[in-house]
Amino acid sequence: MSNSRAYYFPLPAYLLLLLMVWVGAFFVDLVQLLSGAALPSSSLVSAEGVRWALRSALPSINALPWGTIMMLVATCGLLRGSGLTKVLSRLLCLRALTVSEKRALIFSATVAICYILLLYMSAVAPWNILSGVTHEAALSPLVQGWVLLLFVGVLFLALIYGFIYGNYRSMMDVVVSTGSTFVLFIPAILALLPASGIVPCLQYAGVHSICSIPWEAVSATLYLLPFIYVTVLKMLKK
Repeated sequence: MSNSRAYYFPLPAYLLLLLMVWVGAFFVDLVQLLSGAALPSSSLVSAEGVRWALRSALPSINALPWGTIMMLVATCGLLRGSGLTKVLSRLLCLRALTVSEKRALIFSATVAICYILLLYMSAVAPWNILSGVTHEAALSPLVQGWVLLLFVGVLFLALIYGFIYGNYRSMMDVVVSTGSTFVLFIPAILALLPASGIVPCLQYAGVHSICSIPWEAVSATLYLLPFIYVTVLKMLKK
């Protein structure tokens, strides 16, 4: 498979997976019919299943975590455009940094430490701003708002490093670098369309109940896997 074909692989792969879900649903129904076994699943290959699939198509697309994904892609764009990903990769490879890179990195690291301390202090007594009224981790603003908090933190880091080092000279540079990353993830974004069909069909069929897998883990994996694939492919290409 060439690099170009591998890059656009998520979309045809997810289209094939969507077809396999329906074919698999047919065989599950056939097994239940022949064996008389009753599995904890609903039939997709039926008049009711087809009607449900058509009625849920648009709501399923609207239910996609577009906002979360867009903010994560924008976060990658900020890191990439500022030069932070480049300098961090050089550090991991034990390569020497220039004076300008060291200065910008020190300022960025200082901001990162201050931001983490601010989040920590906001989550503990006596403020409890990010711990929530019930103090339950899953229901806390810190956990439920992690995407926004991550984006804000990376935004500060990228701005500090980018402007000090010189990769950013104006806010337009920041906008352009963030937008350019969306182009890189177009195959993954397109794969979300068939994913919007796969996820509700699997849920309706009760696959997670049969396999005893948490539903949140199934949906998160299907939504994020194309983005992980494209990221790894780009890293290997470099």
